[in-house]
Amino acid sequence: MGKPTGQMQESTRELLDDYNNTWDWDYTQMCEFIENYGETEFQTYYETYHRLCEDYNQNLIDEFAEHFDIDTVEHFEDMFQGQYDSGGDFAESLVSECYAMDIPSWVVVDWQSSWDNALSYDYTLIGEGYIFNDNY
Repeated sequence: MGKPTGQMQESTRELLDDYNNTWDWDYTQMCEFIENYGETEFQTYYETYHRLCEDYNQNLIDEFAEHFDIDTVEHFEDMFQGQYDSGGDFAESLVSECYAMDIPSWVVVDWQSSWDNALSYDYTLIGEGYIFNDNY
């Protein structure tokens, strides 16, 4: 585990106590966040991080923070495009939603190639098919 709370900044200890006493947030989880990201990041981003972990999935938020850095967590919801089985499925969904194209069933579109050669430059696929817009 990280450094003992007695070695943390006073402002960090006060915030830990406040979050624990006011909202009954898990002390161990908060200390793990501090160990992973640091005290400054805890003071700045933990409320947002905690809310996102409740609304989504902690593993997803951690993967997002690992890929984009913790200081991007406040943009998570703006960047999040959804979960898809593949980049190709995302490409098909994007074209259907944005361009309202009614492609006949007999037309074969290589959606994976569309992802690989175009969309993957502006979007990132992490974890179990989670797509994020890189251009936020």
